[in-house]
Amino acid sequence: MEFKKTLLVLGITMGLFVGVIFGVSYGWYAYKNAETKVKGSTVKEVPTIIFGQTEYIYSNATMPIYDNDRYTYANKNSFTITLGSNLAEYQTGIKIVLKDIVMADELKIANYKYELLEDGVTVGTGDFSSIGSAKEIELMPMKVLTPLTYPKTYNYDLLVWLSEDETDQNYLMDKKFRAKINVISAVKK
Repeated sequence: MEFKKTLLVLGITMGLFVGVIFGVSYGWYAYKNAETKVKGSTVKEVPTIIFGQTEYIYSNATMPIYDNDRYTYANKNSFTITLGSNLAEYQTGIKIVLKDIVMADELKIANYKYELLEDGVTVGTGDFSSIGSAKEIELMPMKVLTPLTYPKTYNYDLLVWLSEDETDQNYLMDKKFRAKINVISAVKK
């Protein structure tokens, strides 16, 4: 009787072992045959981005200014994005963000503002009151640029300023701000 039990246990063990081997083999076979070989090409064409000064915008001495005077006195960084003739057959999307933001906590208020202009028209505006510990702010969400003719150059100006609110803002005047302007492009046919 003991021999029959041992034989039964050995048979069940061998059956399970063989089942696992077949299952693993079939899984590997199905995985290898499920691969797809997609043929295509990578688009290597990108817009040309040229910064007037540098891709960084910074302030070492923050001074309050009236919102009406921001075009004259705000910290400003100008850059251009050119869609060359090589992009005429593609859809080109552009997203602009401020990244690697380093700023004094005292400037994380509604009066510390930014504005992004595209060819003189506001395309992004806001303030730094909700930045918290984040190191990035989206200035302009992904936008498809569709010029009528190529090449086409878009002119951008980023303004950052402390808005005068007729209160004592002396404690904000020597606070520092620094960020990198990052232009992200996506091109598809």
